[in-house]
Amino acid sequence: MKFGVFDHLDAAGVLLGELYANRLRLAEAYDRDDFHAYHPAEHHGAPLGGAPSPAVFLAALSQRKQRLRFGSMVLLLPLHHPLRLIEEICMLDQLRGGRREPGIGRGVSPFDFCD
Repeated sequence: MKFGVFDHLDAAGVLLGELYANRLRLAEAYDRDDFHAYHPAEHHGAPLGGAPSPAVFLAALSQRKQRLRFGSMVLLLPLHHPLRLIEEICMLDQLRGGRREPGIGRGVSPFDFCD
């Protein structure tokens, strides 16, 4: 059986830089403890939206992990240009040596589509 983590990077009452550093350290612990995968969510304009650009966060993560697979849950398709999205997915996959597992979807929260 394999275990993974689905993370919202929710507002934790700390500065965003500290939130990101804490989550990267936590993901390193998941890697050491032999978790299979780590998947941050994409949210916008909501307390769950600490990482509105999962690709940027995952790029940092890709340089720290050894075995941990990763991907986003989910990339909100209506908010991304198709060519740019597939290029980012492929680039992250190459940075990580084939350990990228993308999740895509339309999104369900009206907060994700606020202007």
